[in-house]
Amino acid sequence: MRFSRSLLAISALTALALAGCSPKKDAAVPPASKTPAAASAADTAGVITIGYSDWPGWTAWAIAEKQGFFKKHNVNVKLVWFPNYTDSLNAFAANQVDANCQTWSDTMGPLAQGQSAKAVLINDNSAGNDAVVAGPGIKTMKDLRGKKVATELGTVEQFLLDKALAANGMTEKDITYVPIKVQDCPAALIAKQVDAVAVWEPNKSQLLAKFPGSHVLFDSSSLPGQIPDLLVFQGKSLAAHPQEVQGIVDAWYDSLDWWRAHPDDAVKIMADTAKEPGTPAEQIAFYKSFIKGTRIFSAPEALAAFTQSAKPTSLYSSGPSITQFLLTQKQIPKLPDFASAIDPTFITAAAKKGKGMKPPYDYALKVD
Repeated sequence: MRFSRSLLAISALTALALAGCSPKKDAAVPPASKTPAAASAADTAGVITIGYSDWPGWTAWAIAEKQGFFKKHNVNVKLVWFPNYTDSLNAFAANQVDANCQTWSDTMGPLAQGQSAKAVLINDNSAGNDAVVAGPGIKTMKDLRGKKVATELGTVEQFLLDKALAANGMTEKDITYVPIKVQDCPAALIAKQVDAVAVWEPNKSQLLAKFPGSHVLFDSSSLPGQIPDLLVFQGKSLAAHPQEVQGIVDAWYDSLDWWRAHPDDAVKIMADTAKEPGTPAEQIAFYKSFIKGTRIFSAPEALAAFTQSAKPTSLYSSGPSITQFLLTQKQIPKLPDFASAIDPTFITAAAKKGKGMKPPYDYALKVD
């Protein structure tokens, strides 16, 4: 997955500007042809740049590209791949991309800092693909008291970890927190440098397969609606290109319809985009093994998520608990006006056209 929480997004707004928007030295950098620096802004070249990274709800954008759905809707889109999700947040905060695939929680930091951002689409909810994984001997979350637990500082996994601890009457003060990048967490657990880690897919499944005795203590299925994954646009880009944004959202739902009709071919495109280890057949099998832990939303389900209600999957419902948690953890300086960042215009229009009326799978988990 992705999520580098609000603290990193906030620091990016200032640090990247002061540093001439240069990437962090220890961060994974996309190939030269796909870096934000190489991507032209829509206002200057007629190209809308969208940052995305390795998560089933986001690699599916490659379907729109491969199947020509962007061209079908007369929109010129450049998908910008980020091997490290945190880098996509930094790029968005520095206005290096027009839009980014990011979590609802990650959007709160820029909003709290006054950045103009609009969520135009919900791709999915995490429904088990973010997890706290422990090694042998650790049976419950409470067994982590006094133990070393690793994840990336300022990421959704830290958010997940804190929520898991809170659900068991604990805080980070009850553990020894070890801040390392999510992609490095599996190796740290296997080497017994830590006792547990908080990771997202594909790291979760890779770890469980490689480390006998490792197991899940807590996952995002216990936090319904708390980890929504979105397409978020810069306010300026959205205002300048509403027709193109509608074309992008329509292309997304065309992709879901194609995915539902061609499930194996869709997963092949997504697995190839993520470039997981192994042969093509192994990559596809691996991606299939966890893909349903990401609950993709149909257009009607997405519209419900963008509608004010008490349902846990409504962004209006999850927003207060997320922002209050981040504020308490001092990850944001103040409570943002998140409601102003929810724009259902484009989902509404797509649904009226009959696009994306069903999700790609007949999930057991209902969200509308």
